[in-house]
Amino acid sequence: MEDFLIILSLVSLIYLFERKLYKISSALIHIFFSLLFLSIFEFFKIKYSLSEFFCIMQDLIGVSLIPAIFSFSEDFYGKKKNYKKRFLISLPLFFLIVINNIIFHKQLVNSKPSNFFLVFYALIIIILSFKNIFKANVEKKVKINILIIFLSLFGYYAYSTITNNFNIPIILLLTLISFIIIEFILLRKSWIKVLEDAKENLILNISDGIILVDKNNYVLDLNKPAQKIIGKEFNQIINRKLEDNFKNGQIIEKNGKYYSIEVIDFEKGSIYYFRDVTKEMKYSKRQEIANILFHNLFNNIPDPLALVTPSGKIVDCNSAFTKTFGYKKLENIENIVPDYLKEESKILILQILKKGHVSYETVRKSKSGKNIFVRIYASKFEIENQTFIYIIYSDISKEKKLSQQISNLIEKDPLTKTFNKVYIIKRLKNLKPLFYHSLIFIDIKDFQRINSLKGNVFGDKVLKIVANKLKECTNYIISRAHADEFWILAEELDIDVKKAYSKNKELILHIDNCLKNIKVDDTSLKFHIGTYIFKNDENIDEVIRKTSLSLSRSKDEDKIITYSKEIEDEIRKELEKEIQIKKAIEKGEFIPFFQPIATHNMEIVGAEALIRWVKDGKVIPPFEFLDFLEKTGLIEQASKQIFENVCKLLSKTKKLKFVDVNISPIQLKNTNFSKDYLKILEKYNIQSSQITIEITENLFIDYNDIVRENLNLLKSEGFKLCLDDFGTGYSSLNYLRNIPFDIIKIDREFISNIDDEKNLNLLKAIYSIAESFKMGAIPEGVENEKQLEILTVIGFRLFQGYYFGKPMPESEFLSILS
Repeated sequence: MEDFLIILSLVSLIYLFERKLYKISSALIHIFFSLLFLSIFEFFKIKYSLSEFFCIMQDLIGVSLIPAIFSFSEDFYGKKKNYKKRFLISLPLFFLIVINNIIFHKQLVNSKPSNFFLVFYALIIIILSFKNIFKANVEKKVKINILIIFLSLFGYYAYSTITNNFNIPIILLLTLISFIIIEFILLRKSWIKVLEDAKENLILNISDGIILVDKNNYVLDLNKPAQKIIGKEFNQIINRKLEDNFKNGQIIEKNGKYYSIEVIDFEKGSIYYFRDVTKEMKYSKRQEIANILFHNLFNNIPDPLALVTPSGKIVDCNSAFTKTFGYKKLENIENIVPDYLKEESKILILQILKKGHVSYETVRKSKSGKNIFVRIYASKFEIENQTFIYIIYSDISKEKKLSQQISNLIEKDPLTKTFNKVYIIKRLKNLKPLFYHSLIFIDIKDFQRINSLKGNVFGDKVLKIVANKLKECTNYIISRAHADEFWILAEELDIDVKKAYSKNKELILHIDNCLKNIKVDDTSLKFHIGTYIFKNDENIDEVIRKTSLSLSRSKDEDKIITYSKEIEDEIRKELEKEIQIKKAIEKGEFIPFFQPIATHNMEIVGAEALIRWVKDGKVIPPFEFLDFLEKTGLIEQASKQIFENVCKLLSKTKKLKFVDVNISPIQLKNTNFSKDYLKILEKYNIQSSQITIEITENLFIDYNDIVRENLNLLKSEGFKLCLDDFGTGYSSLNYLRNIPFDIIKIDREFISNIDDEKNLNLLKAIYSIAESFKMGAIPEGVENEKQLEILTVIGFRLFQGYYFGKPMPESEFLSILS
């Protein structure tokens, strides 16, 4: 209980200072501090059994408590503070307590005071306090509440004293609770006073007029602006009936100003509130004029015009709009949008709301279903925090039709009736924002060769058939940009990049499928396809360049290619490499290394010339450059240098019967290949029988008439033909029958696994095939004596491999020959 009293006292004090209630009565500080210390002394008195000391302390504090309550009543009444009076009231109280304790209890202090005179004296002080509270200028309800609290508190105190049943903790608790309630009452009183002051200041200082009347319309109060409005002084109107019959919502004009009247009724009367609306009235008149002008313009403008909400509802539209599209207000603007442009329309609204205005060319549809080309100008505006959009539609159908006719003359390819490069570039300049678009390049494989062999008439026929096939396959813009190169511009794939890539992939696969199995007479057509996905803010030259790169890579890899940064990096590296290789060819850095071809008794009778790149004394292995030479076509120049070096070697020594020279299928597709090699033979006076032309099985992939003619010419001139890596890839007995090969070389894979019985049987079979076709057979990759012995037993007579020597420079090879 004592602990709780201390906590409650502290909370009360904190609340007193936080709410600044001490400004109403400083006696409250005295009262609450007294109650706090009385609670603390009561706690120590019980806990430490120091009853006499703490009773003295409690008596001393108690002496000042009743005068403090009297001081509170004076503060409440509004009297000036009188600390001398508070002290004089305390003295009799102190002596009454001391005398009572000595006479009746034979001791100076007593924990339970029982003194009728003390109660009587306290009653006198309380009565005087009641007198002050009654005189206070506050609501009657507040006075009664405080008097009840004091009376209840004094009643219990008197009862406890007289009956000698004085329980200090309960007295303290009741006193604390009483004054906490008083705190709340005072707080409410202070709030009411603040509100009344604020109300009074508001009425007096507000620029608008206020008149307060009773139920009978007699004026109780009014401020100065109201006096000016009704034209009477305060003394002329106060307590008199308000003659003017003002109505709620009425607007009156006084002294050149306009006032809006609001009547607020309450239980005891009414308040007339006059608000100055002069500015609003002037603005309203200007607005009225503006509205007339706007409606005249709105209804008489020749172009269709509509006011819509962001959701598309037509708020209003002019007669031109109804005449053109067939729709009226309260219908939805989306009705005039074709189905395939619904998404575009939503994006257009978003653009208007974001940017404020948009100018745009598109297609809209009338109620009858007619498509109309329009130029849209749209802008947003706000009225009373509501957003609206006005849209002007200019019909440009005739303009578009004329433009289309001109375009057909200057932007169409006369042969294929597709668009030309000029048109597609113009379209690239006018792509719509937000969307991703794609450019697709399609090239007819080997078209120049087809055109050369079959003639221009056949070539034109091919181009027409391909163009018609593309038209069947897609509705996107098709252009014949170059001789055999078609461009397709796929506009507005999607606003989402992933979806755009997905749609473009589907489109290309569909186009590729359409172009499959096209056959013109007896010629089957194949195609290269490259594509690039972009947005309209990218430079057009860059778009074309990147699509060209993807087509170039498609030609290299013989598959559909979509441009990426990685492809550009690869091509840049390849260009750098190509420059290096061209310089290497100029410097003669590509030279032959010779690997011996020998009999079973180790006699070197021939060699294979293998290309190597020697740069700054370092040998670069073939896998780093050979494929690149093939891909770029530089293999022709490099191989010609190798062949010339082989001829030089043969002119230096008579110990070699032959040298194998590797020839690329690319070289055999060149109509001048055989003639060029024959000229080099003549230059060094070498017999064609000393040269074996070694060809890989890749030749059979693109075997054609030119290749056949070159092989037949080489054979007729005395060259020997050798098929390399027999047994892998495209080997076919049919090729052995139709191509005049003299020798086959057996792939090292069969030799390395010679211990395997199946492999051994295959070697025997290959040897038998060679014998039956009257061809020589040379096993490659012979690396040990055991392999040599087995191969010799099978019947092979010539061998090649590390067992006889690795590929080596010319000088080293000549030294082992000698």
